[in-house]
Amino acid sequence: MTPRDMADETADLVLDHLTMVRRGLTLVDDLSLSVGPGRTLAITGPSGAGKTTLLRAVSGLSPADSGTVTRPQGRVAQVFQEPRLLPWYSAHRNISLIMDGPAPNLTAMQWLERVGLADASHLPPGRMSGGMRQRVAIARALAAAPSLLLVDEPFSALDRPLAAALRGDLIRLLADQDVVTVWVTHDPGEAEEVSHLHLHLDGPPGTWRLTG
Repeated sequence: MTPRDMADETADLVLDHLTMVRRGLTLVDDLSLSVGPGRTLAITGPSGAGKTTLLRAVSGLSPADSGTVTRPQGRVAQVFQEPRLLPWYSAHRNISLIMDGPAPNLTAMQWLERVGLADASHLPPGRMSGGMRQRVAIARALAAAPSLLLVDEPFSALDRPLAAALRGDLIRLLADQDVVTVWVTHDPGEAEEVSHLHLHLDGPPGTWRLTG
């Protein structure tokens, strides 16, 4: 039975015989897997192995050379390496402006409380520390109620104790979210901590290993 046969296509992320070639090099060859709601797929591999390329294919920003990507129905959100907050808005406004629904201001405040920043809701990014900005970025992504969350090495620029604290916060927040998460990291230890499935990319000629 293939991953496509096993998956609920309205809720699961399904990669079906996916192959990706860039600059004449095969980065990913014939990859098939499925990830269900509430589960996290970690992607590791050396620099140039295709981690970002694969993440872009999952997001829909980059085409596959063969095979298909079936995303869960609903919104896609991403936590980037950089927070990418709008510098002229407060922490609260950076979250509320992406919200749908009847009470965006209340929802934004609830998410700021969940990441421990209720007292900093009025601050613009320029008056926040790097860790605070990344917490706002996490709150913004999850406040969108995504069905698919993409996490792209969001703590790589932070010192190790702060990165560990934020990683624990995000794991805790994801525990009660019915979301498919794809988490790219250069750290095998982080991958084991956050994931239910672990995909390691070897790079050209496109070999990979899936555990979990």
